[in-house]
Amino acid sequence: MQLSKQISIKSALAIASTVLLGTNIAGATDIESTMLIYSEQDRVSAGEGAVSVKHEIKEDQIIKVKLTFDALTGASPNGAAPSSEIQTYTRPSGKGSYDVQPGEIPLDDTFKDTRLAVSASYSRKLGRMNSVFIGGNFSGEHDYTSIGINGGISRDFNNRNRTISVSLSFSSDKLNPEGGIPVPYASLAAAGKATARLGPDSRKKVYDILLGVTQTIDRKTLFRANYSRSHSSGYLNDPYKVFSFVQSESSPNPGEPLLYLYESRPDKRNKNSIYTQLKRYFNGDIIDLSYRYFWDDWGINSHTINLFYLYDLKNGKSIEPHIRFYHQSAANFYIPAFIDGTHLEQYNSADYRLSNFSAVTFGLQYAFPIAETKTIKLMFEYYTQFGDSSPPGIIGSQLDYDLFPTLNALMFRIGYNFSI
Repeated sequence: MQLSKQISIKSALAIASTVLLGTNIAGATDIESTMLIYSEQDRVSAGEGAVSVKHEIKEDQIIKVKLTFDALTGASPNGAAPSSEIQTYTRPSGKGSYDVQPGEIPLDDTFKDTRLAVSASYSRKLGRMNSVFIGGNFSGEHDYTSIGINGGISRDFNNRNRTISVSLSFSSDKLNPEGGIPVPYASLAAAGKATARLGPDSRKKVYDILLGVTQTIDRKTLFRANYSRSHSSGYLNDPYKVFSFVQSESSPNPGEPLLYLYESRPDKRNKNSIYTQLKRYFNGDIIDLSYRYFWDDWGINSHTINLFYLYDLKNGKSIEPHIRFYHQSAANFYIPAFIDGTHLEQYNSADYRLSNFSAVTFGLQYAFPIAETKTIKLMFEYYTQFGDSSPPGIIGSQLDYDLFPTLNALMFRIGYNFSI
């Protein structure tokens, strides 16, 4: 989005409104293409390309299509605890193994995937004050497939200064991981030996509802608030994650792993979130501040604060720094490792994504026109994630290790937008 000092405040707010509502300024056909490079330090690297097209069929009818392709490779934590000795883990396929050096967080260095995603939607006006949309999406990976539909309706009130909307979505996902679906708490078998499996694949379903309101506060200010609820059911485990069964304090080597068990999570999850956003225009610039509070019945609560400041450089150029802060609590069933001799609960997982951690993102975007209807955007972000290196409940040798090493990542994105 570009703004200049000559643009009227009314026009600027109109542009800001389209950003809030997830649409672009009206035109015959708007095309946006992006390329993303993402790299974690010593872990996952990814590349992504996306193209989205918005075409105005008629004055009150719009169709949107988006195509995304990404590829990931690198090393990903398998959930197990470090050890004072070399550890050997069976690969997900069960046909090979890999070693982890003493004191290191176990990483599966064979992590590799590609994904193709397609989404499309159709929207139209119903009279002067109402709008509806319907859409669908497909995402395919070598071990995961998702098909979904969505739709919604919105209505303007108060001389179009207020918009109230509701949308629904449903997706059906199929998981067919390498080696099949492991039985919860089954032991990780040695390479070439059979691990207990539930079958070759499994499924889950996700239902979502979102209620939203967008309000024009004054000629320079827009406010948005959403409430969303999501219900998931089916297979919600990560079939590649295990946790370590470690020796007790009374043993010769407390904290040292004895064996590895596949995780177990509930087969249902209800997620809720409240999102608020304030956009303020002044002197050609725009400040965008948002806050999101999330909670679920797994015990996770999170807070996300996002701040953007778009600074107008005139002649269609702009620079936009931003900062994002995120913090979440741990799931009720998160454990860094299970201690021999204690009671095994119904659900346990050592997936660090379910732990207590925080993250900060610093970013900068520069946008400039190369023609009347063509714009290039360059974005750079630095991401750092940190958690408790010595969480409660660990014993023995585990106290000597950093169980949540800081994760740093760099992201670079280039976008090319044009209209025809």
